[in-house]
Amino acid sequence: MSDTLNKPRSGERIVIDFDLLRKFAGQNFRDLGGHHTRDGRRMRTGHIYRSAHLAELPHDNHLYRIELKTLVTLQSNPEVRHLGRPAEKILSTVRWEHIPMGDEWFTDRGYERMRAEPGREHLELVVRFRDRWRRFFKVLAEGSVYPLLFHCSAGRDRTGVGAAMILATVGVEPRSIIEDFLISNASFPDAPLAAEQLHPIFEMIEENGGIDGFMREVIGLDRNDVEKIRAALVED
Repeated sequence: MSDTLNKPRSGERIVIDFDLLRKFAGQNFRDLGGHHTRDGRRMRTGHIYRSAHLAELPHDNHLYRIELKTLVTLQSNPEVRHLGRPAEKILSTVRWEHIPMGDEWFTDRGYERMRAEPGREHLELVVRFRDRWRRFFKVLAEGSVYPLLFHCSAGRDRTGVGAAMILATVGVEPRSIIEDFLISNASFPDAPLAAEQLHPIFEMIEENGGIDGFMREVIGLDRNDVEKIRAALVED
């Protein structure tokens, strides 16, 4: 499940190891722009970024040099309490949107165990938190929020699902979406993601007649929201 960094034990899966993740502040970072879309255009660079958590950032971290307008945190409330809020130096200059995902799975002890259907954990992140994804995409539809950075704790599962949906929304091919998803394995080689983890999400997109139907029926956006996101993130 989200930010799984340990192997299953006794038929259950550890969701997160806070002590391990604390050292990954500001890592697994990348610009989500640069991808080509089906209609031959390209996503804008310098507009939307993804990352691991931003607590306890080193004073010389490169994120301090990015002039962000908006920061979206997808961590649960216990994660924020345990790992810490994003660095105050960043919070002091941005609009901070905390959209918590996973309060029922994470505890202040540092981790929680959950049962999930194997291979469908990332789809579960979509359907269980669809109201919070709606809030997230409503923020993205506001034209004045960019440059924007979104993150969870490891920047790979919730953040990876969010990135996949963003890329699909603007028309990026699944192959490129998977390539971006798997870049996180460089930061977490001992718990690698697999392309197959996104397949159930792609299947649900197809079941809803494509990305427009998916964003409408599953996430709850109207067409105007989707078009605003595309206009903001794709070059003319």
